[in-house]
Amino acid sequence: MLEKSPTINQSFSDMTLERMGSRYPSRLSFSRSMLRRMVEENWLVDRVKFDLDKDGYGTAVYEVKTPNQIYSVVCLSQFIPDEERSDRVIAEKWDTAYTMHIGKISAEDLERLQKNTPHQEAGRQSPNELVLSRGNKSVRLFKNIVNCLSIGKQPNLEEINDVGYLLRTTAVYGSGKFGLSDFSRTRSATHFDQPFRAEMLAVYIIREFSVHLVEHIAYHKNPSEAVKLDTTIKRHIGIGNSTGLGMAPFIVKHPKLIHKWMSQFKKSLNEIKKIENIDSKKFNKLNLLLKKSKSYLDEVLTTDDYQKRKNKESFFDLDKIIGYCNSLKTADLKNIRWIDIIKFAEANLSFDAQEIVKVQIIELFPEIADPLAEDMSESDNLSIDPSATMNELLDIIENHYKWSIDTDFQDKNNTYLFWYVSEEKLEPRLGERYNEQGADLEQHLGVGKMVSELYLFLKKKSPETKKLTIARFLLLHPEYRGIIRRIQSLTNFRFGEINDNILAKNTLPINMLRFKLSFFGASRYDPKSDRWLRVSFFAGAPFYEKLNSQNVEDWGFATMNSYQ
Repeated sequence: MLEKSPTINQSFSDMTLERMGSRYPSRLSFSRSMLRRMVEENWLVDRVKFDLDKDGYGTAVYEVKTPNQIYSVVCLSQFIPDEERSDRVIAEKWDTAYTMHIGKISAEDLERLQKNTPHQEAGRQSPNELVLSRGNKSVRLFKNIVNCLSIGKQPNLEEINDVGYLLRTTAVYGSGKFGLSDFSRTRSATHFDQPFRAEMLAVYIIREFSVHLVEHIAYHKNPSEAVKLDTTIKRHIGIGNSTGLGMAPFIVKHPKLIHKWMSQFKKSLNEIKKIENIDSKKFNKLNLLLKKSKSYLDEVLTTDDYQKRKNKESFFDLDKIIGYCNSLKTADLKNIRWIDIIKFAEANLSFDAQEIVKVQIIELFPEIADPLAEDMSESDNLSIDPSATMNELLDIIENHYKWSIDTDFQDKNNTYLFWYVSEEKLEPRLGERYNEQGADLEQHLGVGKMVSELYLFLKKKSPETKKLTIARFLLLHPEYRGIIRRIQSLTNFRFGEINDNILAKNTLPINMLRFKLSFFGASRYDPKSDRWLRVSFFAGAPFYEKLNSQNVEDWGFATMNSYQ
């Protein structure tokens, strides 16, 4: 389906699509920092309502009690015929639906949410709701676990590993959609002052509900013999997610925020690179983490040939870095720094394997990474400096947008795609400009093309025009206001721009999806095409009843042997 990665030893920006599509979760990911906050502040989770019939249909409510606030996660389960179960965004029915409400849930609010939440986009929420989601059963695994538990038997861990989850969400909405609280209000009125923390908490509770649901159905199928899932087995169960193009435009529309995420990650690495000596305990732990990463790659399943090749390449590349580390005798560590290991990885490993090495090195330094994970928010306000000259703008373009001005946009292959929003579901879509109608509805996401058009326009102008201030130029050419504002605003935000043409025929949108999902904390990447994929959240994480300061950080790259 996709082409092989470029060869190593070439110099690529961190923000090319190939690099972005090679990222892995780290200590800075939102799911990790959310669980860390739960433990540090001793959040309490209480299942206050579990009104389900014997088949698992009905309402459950979980209260999350923080030091200063209570949040209620409402979980609704309903019967739908198999033929109506779909992960596509055009679906109108789901096995389960969820919302997270600020405060204890009143009878009036619960009645309102029971009516609206199952309809998702067709319903409406209030500003007292933070998150809206829905999910479908992974039917085969769900039925298998019900059958096993109902006869007093534990399911096979390898069968759980084959799928990874009981329920798979098909959207996790927040930040003002469909009447929900927008982030500015959420940030000031709740604990969730960092991006996507509320969404990650909701997903974590949905995972709890998925296990309670399967155990409940198993019990009512055979009350005399049914058992609950073994603690070590159920830790390997995550919560699935099916993600498509709807996630991709976020990266273009929030450039300063994206820069913040990447710059915090880079800051953590840069601080580690400054350390003069390698501690032997940390060095030995890195070796264990790299071996664990190999086991993860060996166990994680995907149906996509391209992802299989990437995983296989990374698996053998990790042997290279492990061999390199093993060649360093303990006595030699005084002459080796962490930057030397990182440089070896960058010179000898594929992009994916490089990222694994980096996130596992960051894992060794919570004192560096964890404070940065608490500062992942950034205003996306853009502004124009009207007093700057057009010559100064040209300098910025030539220094920061070389990838754009080097692209030939007269070549139809470089303008092949167009992004638009579907009328039916208000979701982003991709069209083929020369084969389909609708290009007149194109969203302005092709930053490279817009920069190139401005640059070529200016290069043809007289020296006098180039000496004009931005203000005077825009009086004559107001159509360039938006792209000039973006260029100026991102001058000091070098990670804010995708350094690739996302209109090109060979664009792989899943690279954009994986980039964002890595900061969420998703794992087990399984592309289903170049435009959507399935992932898992919280696979290997302790469930709430066992969550503590000793295990809150040990679940990255979870394997079937992680819980022994």
